[in-house]
Amino acid sequence: MQAYDHKFEEEGFRNNETFYRWALDWLDPQPGALLLDVACGLGDLLHFAARRGVHGCGVDLSSVAARSTAIKVPDAGVAVANGERLPFPDETFDHVTILGSLEHFISPGQGVLEIRRVLRWGGQALILVPNGYYLPDIVWRVWRAGRGPEHKQIVERFAACQDWRAFIESGGLAVERIRRFNFQWPRSRDDWGWYRANPRRLLGLLAAPFIPFNLSHSFVYLCRKDPSSRGMTFLPPHWPAPPRLADLP
Repeated sequence: MQAYDHKFEEEGFRNNETFYRWALDWLDPQPGALLLDVACGLGDLLHFAARRGVHGCGVDLSSVAARSTAIKVPDAGVAVANGERLPFPDETFDHVTILGSLEHFISPGQGVLEIRRVLRWGGQALILVPNGYYLPDIVWRVWRAGRGPEHKQIVERFAACQDWRAFIESGGLAVERIRRFNFQWPRSRDDWGWYRANPRRLLGLLAAPFIPFNLSHSFVYLCRKDPSSRGMTFLPPHWPAPPRLADLP
């Protein structure tokens, strides 16, 4: 938790504004729906959800992030909580989102089960996770340096598109659609500011039209509870390989 508090005190983890609008466009929550954003960070997704009349809740391991979200989205319910033990009753939310954080959980399988538990039948979950075979990483890290992908966090996992799908579905969520994510074209001054702060992402964006689907940066999975799993008890799915642990300071 302290490592994430320190990160959010410095700059936090954010994408550009258009990314959050894009995610919400695909999820398409209706006004009055109840949405939970797991690992909500600085509250950007909840901010844009509130503009659509969606009632938002957010949880994050970092108390710094939770406070920032509460200030940015005052009408949202925000808590400091672990995504592997969500502090909500079963079948509470119409939508659950987790965008770029499941791969950093100690037990991502337990995280999938918690998403399933708090999601209502008929509700939707949106999960973004990173590809282990991103084309620029293959060229610049694997080929040149002999190193795999890295997102500079303590616990990291990467996998191919269908490996992630099998992992998510083994936790009782049925994947309905998959989209690739190779960053979103800037549409505002704030977007351009984000790319100025992350120039390598702009290079990835320019290369995006030439990147095959299975070599994309990340994948986004639109899921529902698997109807055939009603009444079943699940054990947390196991990741097929151990996580990569970064060197601690």
